[in-house]
Amino acid sequence: MSTEMKTSAENTSANTNAGTGKPARKKSFIRTLFRNWRIVGAMLLVLFAAGTYLWKDIAVKRAKAATAERAAEAMGEQARAGMRLAALPLVWAVRSEMMRGNIEQVNEYLNQFVREPNMKELAVAAADGRIVAATDKRREGAPAAEVYPPDALKADTVTAAVQKDGNILVAAPVMGLNARLGTLVMIASPPTFSPETPSR
Repeated sequence: MSTEMKTSAENTSANTNAGTGKPARKKSFIRTLFRNWRIVGAMLLVLFAAGTYLWKDIAVKRAKAATAERAAEAMGEQARAGMRLAALPLVWAVRSEMMRGNIEQVNEYLNQFVREPNMKELAVAAADGRIVAATDKRREGAPAAEVYPPDALKADTVTAAVQKDGNILVAAPVMGLNARLGTLVMIASPPTFSPETPSR
């Protein structure tokens, strides 16, 4: 009698487990994966290829951005050096005309020079700090220290610095025989760098 009861209890528990179906589902899912291994493998390959492509795309974009930044810095430094060199002959021409008191000719030099590419503004301040010649006529007669950085106006050598607006400001002292005659100020926009090469 007890043996029959045990057998019926085992059958009942087996039926209960079969009713839940959890072990059977696990086995059937794994079997389905094994049966369709080609599809699963293809999906994994597609995911791997997509991940590799995205990773390479991000790496290339980062490399391009770093290269563009380094190139822009190099071009900016080259532009500042070029403007410092360009200021020297203009300073000599301005010096000779200021020693003669010929401010009209100084204005002529400035108006010619401002036509160069990227050049935005030129001015000459006298020793007393007043602007005596400028391509922007509204600045003439105004104190140079109110318009341009005072430190640049006092420098004894040719200086070039990038302003807050991104423009390059060059200040060059105009020296007479015994004293300083004034300061030449040049403002230019920096050259722009584009990694895209023009198509031919």
